Amino acid sequence: MKLNFTTGLLSISMLFKVGLGYAQTKSTAPLLPLNNKTLWYTSPAKVWEEALPIGNGQFGAMIFGHPSNEKLQLNEITLWSGDPQPDADRKDAYQYLDTIRRTIRNQNYKLAEQLTRDHFTSPAPYNASYQTLGNLTMKFKLPEGKPVEGYRRWLNIDQAIAGISFSVNGIAYQREIFSSAADQAMVQRLSASKKGSLSLKLGLSRIENAKTRFVAPNTLIMTGHADGKLTYEVQLTVLNTGGSVKVSGQDLEVVNADELTIIMAAGTSYTLDYEKFFLGKDPHEAVTQRMERAIHKPYLALKKDHINEYQPYFRRVNFELGNNKDPGLPTNERLKAYGNGLADPSFATLFYQYGRYLLISSSRPGNLLPSNSQGLWGDGLDLPWKCDYKSNINYEMNYWPAEQSNLSEMHLPMIRLTQALVKPGTKTAKTYYGPQTPGWFYGYTTNGWAWTSPGADLPWGVFIGGSGWACQHLWEHYAFTRDKNYLKTIYPTLKGAAEFYMATLIKDKNGFLVTSPSTSPENYFVTNDRKSGTVTEGATMEKSIIWDLLNNVAQAALTLNDDQAFQLQVKKVRDGISPLKTGKAGQLQEWNEDWDLNSGDPHHRHVSHLFALHPGRQITALGTPELAKAARKTLELRGDDGTGWSIAWKENFWARLREGDHAHKLLSNQLRATYQTETIMADAGGTYPNLFDAHPPFQIDGNFGAVSGMTEMLLQSMETYTSANGQDAYILDLLPALPTAWPSGHITGLKARGGFEVSLKWKDGKLHSGTIKSLNGEPFKIRTSNQIKIKEVNAIARKADGNFMYSMQSKKGITYSFSSI
Repeated sequence: MKLNFTTGLLSISMLFKVGLGYAQTKSTAPLLPLNNKTLWYTSPAKVWEEALPIGNGQFGAMIFGHPSNEKLQLNEITLWSGDPQPDADRKDAYQYLDTIRRTIRNQNYKLAEQLTRDHFTSPAPYNASYQTLGNLTMKFKLPEGKPVEGYRRWLNIDQAIAGISFSVNGIAYQREIFSSAADQAMVQRLSASKKGSLSLKLGLSRIENAKTRFVAPNTLIMTGHADGKLTYEVQLTVLNTGGSVKVSGQDLEVVNADELTIIMAAGTSYTLDYEKFFLGKDPHEAVTQRMERAIHKPYLALKKDHINEYQPYFRRVNFELGNNKDPGLPTNERLKAYGNGLADPSFATLFYQYGRYLLISSSRPGNLLPSNSQGLWGDGLDLPWKCDYKSNINYEMNYWPAEQSNLSEMHLPMIRLTQALVKPGTKTAKTYYGPQTPGWFYGYTTNGWAWTSPGADLPWGVFIGGSGWACQHLWEHYAFTRDKNYLKTIYPTLKGAAEFYMATLIKDKNGFLVTSPSTSPENYFVTNDRKSGTVTEGATMEKSIIWDLLNNVAQAALTLNDDQAFQLQVKKVRDGISPLKTGKAGQLQEWNEDWDLNSGDPHHRHVSHLFALHPGRQITALGTPELAKAARKTLELRGDDGTGWSIAWKENFWARLREGDHAHKLLSNQLRATYQTETIMADAGGTYPNLFDAHPPFQIDGNFGAVSGMTEMLLQSMETYTSANGQDAYILDLLPALPTAWPSGHITGLKARGGFEVSLKWKDGKLHSGTIKSLNGEPFKIRTSNQIKIKEVNAIARKADGNFMYSMQSKKGITYSFSSI
């Protein structure tokens, strides 16, 4: 079947089948060979969820791939509407704290909820949103009346290059595009097999607050502001071989060129500095410098430098299942077939590596801001949930795979933003908990302006765990790297967060320490006498987060051999926190009371109270089997469905429970094709044709959560023991939750806590061989389900829980290889 693309978008859409179907056209070979690191399609994107993402951390685009009317939707990671809101705290909040707590203790939950809503939320409007940078439109003049043939659209994630290829009237057209971190520029190459065949108009535009001007002889500059003081600039330069370039209104017109190189550079006036209200220099000079550097490099040099900068990150991990061959289907059809039960284990590896690609593309080490709830990509001025950094799961889930999938440097933007919250969070802590309150805290979300105040309403707005959970990531970067100099730099931030919680915990009726007022994210409770509410004391998630933070702070102080008095104080408070409880159904209680079975929403998407299982480490399958059993019961009660990120989190839970088949079942639930973009808060998760995760709408945390979940199936390292020198050391658990759907495979380059790089190979469902490289020379233990021989040392196995344990004292830089016996 042939498609005529020259008649415009309307006629194209009429040709597409309804629902998940696509009009098909016979494909010729793409520019790059098909492999399991390529997404490819036989038709252009007709909606945003089909477009393909590229990015260099800062500057990205969604590529639609239309032959005659192409659009690149652009984003810049710091483009936020609005302005800082330093007065978002409710000024008299702390004066009502004791009243709220007393009302909760008296079990007057309706009044407590009203008091909390009136006095413990934020009175300020929360309107700031991440925004689109605008669009590059390209209207091509193709041979009239002739059909497009051999169309293919693709994204090679091994090179971070996208493109399309097709032919019209015997002329082969090719385009490839990438966003280079090496040159901080977006580069596009257009070519045709016949000279003089490239004629088009190029325009830069934005929905509002934008002006575009022509700069002779071949440049467009778009400037504007994001509905506030933040300004932006985009520059586009066309370099042509043959033909001519001229201005046409506000567009550039190219006539009869042989080849084209289109270069774009962008920036904003944003700076990550609370004292400067996050506003820095006008971006014109920086953007101009980027453009000047890029236009003076040949295209092949730009491409080579881009690949050479990108691949050392991406190629650290190689993951193959079975023969790792894809079935030769376009990616959208492959997704549908997988959801319909096609045995295609290597599709999971594509999804895994695509998640790593998205993290590299949206969170480079030099980013001023981290990956947000849509990564780098979002179309509109008021994006879903403001596209911010929700602390009750989304902010953190984005970075679960950073350390374990060997992308530690990509973690740094999140760590920096968290540290930037200390100053505003110090003010928020005193405003809501009293002028003498030490430390800092923030609640349910933050954004590009370092918002730390609570939200405006319940049940989502008042959440006490934000700063504690974010600080887990500061610790995790140390746990994986073991960089003590880094630990020294983050210790004050960790300590300040701990001081806040230690000062604000109260004793419950049983004498244990709890938070109050307390919530479980976005959920509500029903008491045994049928009172409902959202505000109580001692919700399990919050006390689990605080336990985790205090445990990490105590270990940090011990590691640094400093602050010994504070270390003892931290441990005392940690040990006084209300313990995790098992309810009447055998479940892990979500609340401080046994109310879970009364819930009006038994399948609620948040399973927040299992934080201690993942990403925490207070519950482990082998170390605390009774609590693990209770967590399992909770998951059974909640069910396997949910929104995209919820399904991804459940993958991690089941992996930590060492139940690989159930974790894989959740992954299969996630990899079901959907086009749903309406906001649905339950049982609607899935994956879009471009492999973006559907909440719905798109939220990228589901992509990243899946990478983490698959890694947890193959390698875990959260369990510790005390080494001979009194420091924490880690157990490397190899293939703890290998699903039967992956009987054979290998993965190289994973990272484990303690500073280890791990590669594994398995056959017939059992560990076959592998290597462990010690990056810091620390002691560790290996846990395996079948016995191994470690070639470099004579390690004696100790059998327990049906597993084998090997104790090792490693040497820095030494790689230890092993094989099954």
